[in-house]
Amino acid sequence: MYDHQGSPILNPLWVIAIILIVAALYWLRVLAAPMAFSLFLMALVWPVYQHRAFQGRRALRGLALIVSVLLVLIATAAVLLLIGYGVRTVADGLSLYGDRAQETYRAIGLWLEGRGIGLWPTAGDPFSLNGLIHLVHEAVLRINAIMGFVALTLIFLILGLLEASAFQHRLPHALGTDAADRLLRAFHILGWKFRRYMLVRTAVSVLTGLLTWLFALMAGLDFAIAWGILAFALNYIPFVGSILAVFPPVLFSIVQFESWQTPALVLLGMTLIQFSIGNLLDPRLEGRALAVSPFAVVFSIFFWGMLWGIPGAFMGVPLTIAIATVCNHFHDACWITRLLTPQSKQENVKNDQ
Repeated sequence: MYDHQGSPILNPLWVIAIILIVAALYWLRVLAAPMAFSLFLMALVWPVYQHRAFQGRRALRGLALIVSVLLVLIATAAVLLLIGYGVRTVADGLSLYGDRAQETYRAIGLWLEGRGIGLWPTAGDPFSLNGLIHLVHEAVLRINAIMGFVALTLIFLILGLLEASAFQHRLPHALGTDAADRLLRAFHILGWKFRRYMLVRTAVSVLTGLLTWLFALMAGLDFAIAWGILAFALNYIPFVGSILAVFPPVLFSIVQFESWQTPALVLLGMTLIQFSIGNLLDPRLEGRALAVSPFAVVFSIFFWGMLWGIPGAFMGVPLTIAIATVCNHFHDACWITRLLTPQSKQENVKNDQ
């Protein structure tokens, strides 16, 4: 156990170092974000990769690598397929309301234009040829960016798993035995916290999906199961996923129902579900399970989302957990852990060492 009661001297070098690190993470986000994501995935699959069934011959180590990567691909594909199923179900259902959707869109556009607000001021009418070309172009750019991110993440994941054992042996020569031991203990604790974080995140996502499905059923909204599936899958993306999960059912309700009261009710109900879970329940559960303050959970989502976009929003809490855990093992940096950890949890944080 390290002395957490002493107050390390905070000099301007800390401030300068933090500013430079944040700037470097922003400018190198094309490489830094996939690398951070691969390390997170590596911690999740580490128990599988190190399972005793794969110990021994080189062929078994290769099999462990294949199984670990396949688990990541299967989990990612499952989430994407759920999102695709929900989008496809809603898209097919919109054909039943095609004429009414066009009429509603035109009515909203005319109402906004009458008040001096253009519905599509930059891209033009999305149903026009130019609007469709613009949307296709943007979609292609997004898909290319996603594919590049996934490819880099998988490359870093494979290389990280292959180099993990050698890295553990090289660490004492690079940093010294004492610092290496502290880092390895921190990494061990961090892997456990990451896996616990994903369990909490999955439980919260399931709860969000169930509540969304039940509310859509009670409101009489078509394709209730599709809205629930979308809410479940998108909830893995903090904050951004909540917004994406609210607006599609609200817009669909405007097309489905002739009165304005039901869409207003859908907006209120969906927003209440997402706000209650995303801003009240989720930060408390994650903070309680991971010894991180709820404020730090919310702030980390916005901060890392600002640096790296959607990958940063997803990785915000794990990155904050990593910073708090590693800093907790070094006296000169333990003040960072005390800032991120609730007072009631700091004894448990000490015991992690």
